[in-house]
Amino acid sequence: MVDSNFYVENPSNKQMHYGDKAIVGVVDFPDRLPVRRPYNYFEAQALYNGIMNDVFIQQQHANPQKVKKGIPKIIKLALGTLIATPFVLIGVKGVNKLIAKIRH
Repeated sequence: MVDSNFYVENPSNKQMHYGDKAIVGVVDFPDRLPVRRPYNYFEAQALYNGIMNDVFIQQQHANPQKVKKGIPKIIKLALGTLIATPFVLIGVKGVNKLIAKIRH
C-alpha cells in the first residue's frame, strides 16, 4: 500500500481544512425588511438626464473635435474646376498650343 512518508503537506490547502468545527453555521435573520420605494417620475427623469450628461461628456473627452487644417474644400473644388475647364473646352492639344503662345 501507500506509505505515509510520501504525503506532503501543502500550505496552500491549509485554509480549506476546517478541522473539527461544524461547516454550517447559524443563520441570523435580519431585524427588519428593506423598504421598497419606487422612483418618482421626476426623480427617474433627473437621474436619467444626469447619466446621459455623463455619457455625453465622456464621449467628448474620448473623441475631441479635430481642428481642420489647410485649404478649405470649397477653394480646392473651385481651383480644380478652374484648371479643368480649359482642358475640357479646348482639349489637351489646344491647351498645349495656348501655353506655347504664352511662353513666346
